[in-house]
Amino acid sequence: MLPDLLMGNTHAKSLSQAWLAALIGLFYAGSAVWLVPGYFAWDWNVYLALAIIPVIVLRYRGERSVRYLIPAIVAVILAILLPVKTALFTAMLLAVLLLVESSWGKVNPVILFLILLVSPVCKHITRLFELPVRLWLSEQAANVLKACGKTALAVGNQIAVDGYEFAVDPACAGLNMLVTSLLICFLVIAIYQHKLGKALGFIHLLLLTIMTIALNIVSNFLRILMLVLFKAMPDTVMHDAIGLLCLTLYVLMPILYIIQLAIRRFGSDGIAAAVSQQKSVGLLYPLLHFCLLIAFTCAAYHRTTVDTVYRPAQTSIQVAGYQKSVLPGGILKLHNASALVYLKPTAFYAPEHDPTVCWVGSGYRFKSVKKEKVDGVDIYTGVLEKGHDRIYTAWWFDDGTSRSVDQLHWRWQALKNDKLFYLINVNTANQTTLRTAVKQLLVKNIFNLQFYGN
Repeated sequence: MLPDLLMGNTHAKSLSQAWLAALIGLFYAGSAVWLVPGYFAWDWNVYLALAIIPVIVLRYRGERSVRYLIPAIVAVILAILLPVKTALFTAMLLAVLLLVESSWGKVNPVILFLILLVSPVCKHITRLFELPVRLWLSEQAANVLKACGKTALAVGNQIAVDGYEFAVDPACAGLNMLVTSLLICFLVIAIYQHKLGKALGFIHLLLLTIMTIALNIVSNFLRILMLVLFKAMPDTVMHDAIGLLCLTLYVLMPILYIIQLAIRRFGSDGIAAAVSQQKSVGLLYPLLHFCLLIAFTCAAYHRTTVDTVYRPAQTSIQVAGYQKSVLPGGILKLHNASALVYLKPTAFYAPEHDPTVCWVGSGYRFKSVKKEKVDGVDIYTGVLEKGHDRIYTAWWFDDGTSRSVDQLHWRWQALKNDKLFYLINVNTANQTTLRTAVKQLLVKNIFNLQFYGN
């Protein structure tokens, strides 16, 4: 009689914990409906990820765990201190994983990689290196073509060969397939982990991710060479076919073999044991989850933007010969009869809004982008086109003492010296005027120590 009573109490407690977990899960689902639609770019990679998640989750369920506890607490604290969308999303993701694993059981850590991959967090990071990689690929492709006897010249992202011009643009399918190939990589990892009864740790998953990215770079390099050699212009069947062929031969096929080899060699035997065991359902440490829930709610309620959090006070900057306007977010607009200049404050942790984002978002298309040296300073230049309109643009990052287009360099300097960098974007109607305006601004050194209160 007593054992039956105890079993009944245990069952009732487990049921109540399951209801608590479901209730908290519903709150996070409601938060996602509120936060996510305006945060995610709902492209086909996001829908592919949503289709893959159930497959990955159902293939592995381990014992209940609180391994995401510390990361979730840290993320929620950061979301309170800096309640912007990225911090809130990261906090919610880790809190949900903690909720699932502490009430239902461990899920494959591939889930964490997959969701971060299709989120704006990943896009902000990849944007730091996307333009330098494109310019480097263009230059190296031209060098190989010249070594093969071709008359080739790379000017920024443009390659001229035998009277034809090819542009290595971000819209190219080869570069856009990076995320898709990583999604396929994660799906294959989950399938083979289940098939072989072994699981890879975080470090090995990270190494496979890096390897897939490296293979994509190699694939895009070979793809550029083939497009040039076969004169496969954009928006043609051959152009797309070459892209898919390179993706299959140089990314998917090698990574399939490498994944199997890695799981056999480095995978642990945790999956087979976990799947074969009976699991209980219940919520570990309910009070802890409610504390995280309350903290997340406070951060979400006081949600703001990076511009609001890090709005500079240097609006007193004046440049002779320019009229000034102060725009939202602390952006300064300088203009005269020949040039339009934007000074955009950019914190070391924030995504910058260079012309490849802002102007393209306004309907303009970049015809060419290249890195130039003006008075010993590296800057980016490009040509923007929209119908019959043409704008010559240049940009660099400046804090008054350091000027750079190197993302790692200026962000490290901003963090180390606790200074705010500005993205300086100069726009004119022709290339000669652009170069003159850039030289004048570099000579003037419009940022100096008085604007930082030193």
